[in-house]
Amino acid sequence: MKRRDPDLTPLPKWRQWLARGRHQWARSKDRRSNAYRNLKKAGRRGLTLAISMAGATLVSFGAYQIYAPAGYLTAGLLLWALQWNHGNEEGQG
Repeated sequence: MKRRDPDLTPLPKWRQWLARGRHQWARSKDRRSNAYRNLKKAGRRGLTLAISMAGATLVSFGAYQIYAPAGYLTAGLLLWALQWNHGNEEGQG
């Protein structure tokens, strides 16, 4: 009579199928949570940028009402500052 090592015997087909299903479920759960986290991060960054753009628009319009060339200069400087600051946020995590 042959003796087999219990660690080397293959699992029954139903247990292999069950283990494969559990593994796929865990992988997809990780992917779903990662995608949801990335979506929240992108939404937060987009909202921050939109609020900053609205503020820059109001400030530059106020400067334009006082003196037109100052409004254009202010708008350019504020947009440049927003883009520079928004680019620096990518490195933070």
